[in-house]
Formats: sequence, structure tokens, C-alpha cells
Amino acid sequence: MDEKNRKIIAIISFVRKFISVFFNIFFDIYVLKLINDLGFIILINLISLVIGYALNTLIVKYMNNKIAKNVYITSFIFLLFCIGLLLIFKEKIIQYILLYKILYRIQEEWYSAPLEMIIMGSNSHNTFSSFQANMNILAGLATIFTPIFSGFIIETFSYNILFIILAIETFIVIITSTRITSFYIKERKANVKEFWNKAKKYNHMKDIYKCMFYRRISVQGAITNLLPIILFLKLNSELSVGTYNSIFAILSIIALSLLKLVNKRNISKNFYIQFAILIFISTLILVFIPSFTILIIYYICMNTFAVVIESESCSAVYEAINTKELSIYSREHYIVYSIYMCIGQVISYSIAYILYRNFYNANILSIVVSILTFFLVISCMYLQKTEEYLYNKKE
Repeated sequence: MDEKNRKIIAIISFVRKFISVFFNIFFDIYVLKLINDLGFIILINLISLVIGYALNTLIVKYMNNKIAKNVYITSFIFLLFCIGLLLIFKEKIIQYILLYKILYRIQEEWYSAPLEMIIMGSNSHNTFSSFQANMNILAGLATIFTPIFSGFIIETFSYNILFIILAIETFIVIITSTRITSFYIKERKANVKEFWNKAKKYNHMKDIYKCMFYRRISVQGAITNLLPIILFLKLNSELSVGTYNSIFAILSIIALSLLKLVNKRNISKNFYIQFAILIFISTLILVFIPSFTILIIYYICMNTFAVVIESESCSAVYEAINTKELSIYSREHYIVYSIYMCIGQVISYSIAYILYRNFYNANILSIVVSILTFFLVISCMYLQKTEEYLYNKKE
């Protein structure tokens, strides 16, 4: 993929982040205010993610150059449709919430599947980490303004006005996406069994899959839905939730900028496990001292240390197959690590659902977050091993 198309895709990712922030931060709050049942929200997220991963596997397995661009662009049309449903049904969308979550999950997979394939195919051995950090910095810039803006629109006007704004932003993305001239994906039939027989001989491949598995149990699992709700229950204000998330986004950009300096100097990264332990300790403190101050400290850890871990694990999983024997198997690699991540997320949401339904108390959400965050430490053990392999390979 040429430089022009990479820039267009980066711009699209930037603008689309404005839209996804609503669904990542405010949508579950919107649903919670309508039904007041967090357990049900966890359950519908669990069901929709399983269906989404199944669709994702099919898309990647049968995708080729003829349909990749169309799938990518169609995802934005589908997103516009999802936002349109919110405008049409308004609060009545709760009657169809499971179907709606499935539809939204489908459009996410239509967007992410071709994008992931392109990222793996358009970066050299030495550019993955910096490229991923740049993409995350762009996402962070969008996240600085969007939460506080969205919270302001919700409290000053209404959710419906925000839906109209999101629809306009999606239309801009659709127009921008038509400027893409090429969307190259290696044309070959996927053979997961053949790939796995070769990949399992490499310890770093098994390590990165385990890393992604445990990461999806922890900070990329049910926690992504629980944290905005925990903050909202403490603040009881969408504007306040948006304001804090905008501040946290600034911290994320600073952390990722420092990460870029580390990458530029080619410094060995031996800090993943320590970062994960600090995050876990902050959750334990939150369980025993459930104050707003401790919650903010935890959020700071998540938006500095966890953001770095997220960026590095993504770049490592992309770079892992850059060996002579495995480099042609990007499609199969994506399918395999997606399966690992799916199983991890299913476990994450299941733990959250079971604990919330059966052991509810005033501090149960903090306890759930603490249990899930423990798995981040395990994830980082495998990430550290993968990083050591990749670092030694570059020398």
C-alpha cells in the first residue's frame, strides 16, 4: 500500500475514533439509564462479541483484493445505519438492544478485519512499534476532545443531538474512504492447519498468542465496559465522565510519545511486568479503599502504563510473523490470534457476569476489575518474552 493510502487510512482512523468514543464510553451508560441492569449489559456484550468474532474469522478467511476495499467502505455505511437506528428508535432501541449490539459488532468486524490485514502487510520489520504508537497517538488526540464534547452535548442538549453529530462525522468518513485507490492483500487461500504446524515450532509465536489471550481477559475484556460505568456511578454526570476521559487521553499521548523515544533509541524494554504489577496494586487498593481519589489513580495507571502495554502488544503481534517461514501467513496468523482473543474475552465477560449476579455488594465492580487486572501481569510475562526475542532478532 502506498504512502497516500496509508495517510488516508490514518485520517479515517482518526475521524472514526470520534465516533467510537461514544460507543466505548457513553453507550453502555445510555443503556444503563434505560434499564438499570448492569448484568444484562455484560451479557449482551458477551453474546455480541462471540458472534462478531465468528463473522471476523469468515471475513478474513475469504477476503481478497476484489472485496477488501468494498468491505472496508461498507463498514462505514453500516455504521451510519446503526446511528440512524438510534435516531429513529431513540429510547425504544432498548427493546431491540441485543440485536442492535450484534449489528454494531458486525460493522466493527467489517472495519477491523481488512484494516488489520493491511497493517500487517504495509510495515517493515523496523516500523511496527512506531507505526502502532503513531496510530494510538492519533486516537489519543481524538479522545482528548471527544469525551468532554460528547458529555457537554448530552447534558446541554440530548443524546439525540449527539447522534446527529455522529451521523455527520460518519458521512465524512464515507466520503474520505472513497479516495483510497489500492487495498492490497496477499492473494492466497487460508490454510490455518498448515500455518499452525509451522508456527508452533517458534516459542515467540506461542508466547504472543498467550499474551493476547490474557490481555483480553484483563484490560481489553469486560473492563472496557465496566470502567466508564464505574466512573459514571461515582460522578453521576456524562459531562464529568467526558471531562475526566479527556484529561486521561492527554496522559496517554504523553506516555506514547515517551514510548516513541524509547523505540527511536532502540532501548530494550524491560518494564512491561513492572507496569502491570503497578496497575494490579492500584486495583487492590481500590477494593479496600473504594474512594474517588483511588479510582482516579487507577485511571491514571490505565492511561499511562496500560496504554503502553496495549501499543506494544499490538505491534508485537503484528511483527511476530516476520520470519522467512511465516511471513506469508498473515491471514492465518490473524485468525489464530483472534481465536485466542475471543476465548479470552468470553472468559472475561463470564467472570464479570457470574461475580456480579451471584456475589453482588457495594464494591463488587472494583473486585471484578481487580480480579481481571491480575491477568494483565500474566499477559506481560509473555509479552516480555516476545519482546526479548524481537529485540535480539534486530541486533
